[in-house]
Amino acid sequence: MEWHGIHHIAMATQDLEKTIQFYTEVLGMQTSPILPANPFHGRHAFIKPGATVETWGLHFFELADAQIHSHPDALQRLTFIPGALQHIAFALQDEAAGLLMRRRLEDLNVEMTELLSNGPTRSFGFFDNNGIQLEAIWPRQQ
Repeated sequence: MEWHGIHHIAMATQDLEKTIQFYTEVLGMQTSPILPANPFHGRHAFIKPGATVETWGLHFFELADAQIHSHPDALQRLTFIPGALQHIAFALQDEAAGLLMRRRLEDLNVEMTELLSNGPTRSFGFFDNNGIQLEAIWPRQQ
């Protein structure tokens, strides 16, 4: 048996349209059409952060009482909440792409961490419209 990576990660949102808008218009990702509710769950859509054919990335389900567990100081210091999703790191190709994304988020008044150097990578953190902590990460220039 051979694994082919992660197909998707299931997430919850109170507002599917706002979530799709954030990931497509702010982060420039692709989305599936909004899929209808069924007896097991509400409306849902896939968010695709790259061009990989066999994977989708995030699968957001709309739930009126969706709760996101994030720490209010998460952009100032690394804080872990036991049992909660800590963050999702999206890979960018290089420093230029990382700085371009950072400028884009600054222009949209999205609060971010400082630029961080993590050994072979550089990154910064920010929150999506739901309060989910995200990270943009890329290889460090040598």
